[in-house]
Amino acid sequence: MPSAVASQTLPTELVNLLALHTSFLTALSLHYAHNGTAIPVDLRDLTSSISAVWQKRAVTFNDIRLCVGVLGAGPSGNNNPFYLSDYGRGKICLEIQHEHRMSGAMGTMNEDAMQAMFMSSLEYLWKQWGASQGSHQKLSARPIATPKRRGRPKKTSATQPSIQLYVDDTTIPKFIAQLPHAEITTSPSIAATAPLQEKGRKRLREFKDSQHTRTPKKSRATTGKENEPAHPNTPLEPQPAAQPKITHFTSVRKSNLLDRILAKQDAAKALPNPPSPAEQQRLAALQRSEEVLGVLALLASSKGPGSRVSFSMATLLQSLRGSIRTPISKEEAAKCVEVLAGEVAPGYVSVLRMGAIESVVINLGMKPVNVRGRLAALGAV
Repeated sequence: MPSAVASQTLPTELVNLLALHTSFLTALSLHYAHNGTAIPVDLRDLTSSISAVWQKRAVTFNDIRLCVGVLGAGPSGNNNPFYLSDYGRGKICLEIQHEHRMSGAMGTMNEDAMQAMFMSSLEYLWKQWGASQGSHQKLSARPIATPKRRGRPKKTSATQPSIQLYVDDTTIPKFIAQLPHAEITTSPSIAATAPLQEKGRKRLREFKDSQHTRTPKKSRATTGKENEPAHPNTPLEPQPAAQPKITHFTSVRKSNLLDRILAKQDAAKALPNPPSPAEQQRLAALQRSEEVLGVLALLASSKGPGSRVSFSMATLLQSLRGSIRTPISKEEAAKCVEVLAGEVAPGYVSVLRMGAIESVVINLGMKPVNVRGRLAALGAV
């Protein structure tokens, strides 16, 4: 908030404007702390937050446009990180420029730097406006927020910022009234969905028109001159009865919808039945059989010489899960062993069950030769 000295030095209108911008920065910092800087800020929520911080009056959209517009109008306007976007249906959001968001400069907003930037832009606009007035009024500068000191007064530097002028009471309101307001640009998402919305509105208009055409209109018979009522003895010609008609648009729309439904049903009937869960597990085991077969050959050769090598099922499954490059579950490894023993290499791998004990026997003399051909014949390749 502006200091007490600033409140005494600056006009009331400028003190309120600085307080408004400070409240704007405070409410925006709280919003970014809770929601982050990547999410656009809805002005309907932001105005209520600024009003609660400022506690002077209800803040409007134009107040936020004024704050953002002044930030972007000064000599450092290129550093203004904010812009306004219209998302349609009364939703206007405050967003951060892409380059400021990517550079990480808005991770934690520096309120003092933003306030100094606002003051610099205000000074710049004041000097421009004063120069444009020309000889209409003589403007004499006085420094901003300069505290009173005892002794000889210090000389004002030419580079010292100055904004308050010795002018009449109407100068500051005129200056504030001509300050720039930020433009509201249309969001790219609105441009992308505009054709769809226009298509929906066109269908709604056609539907309403079809409803109007279906309602019969009463006609009054007239004869002779225009607006002259018919003679009571003149017989009226029989009017054809109005029959409700379905418009071309409605009939085409209904037929197209029915055709699409029937076409989808026919296409679903023509498709083959999807594989069952058991068949899917079998196909997955067949696709990994070649890799499991190689691991079994290595494990059998590590047992030493002999034509037959046996393993307990639990030990073999643990060795397989630790040797295969891609992760595999215990159930998948057991399914692979069963497929090898039953379909791929029935003589080379066999599973023996004696009660609760289950073991796997590998016959080294019956090692399969054309594994890939066998898998292709089974439908795994």
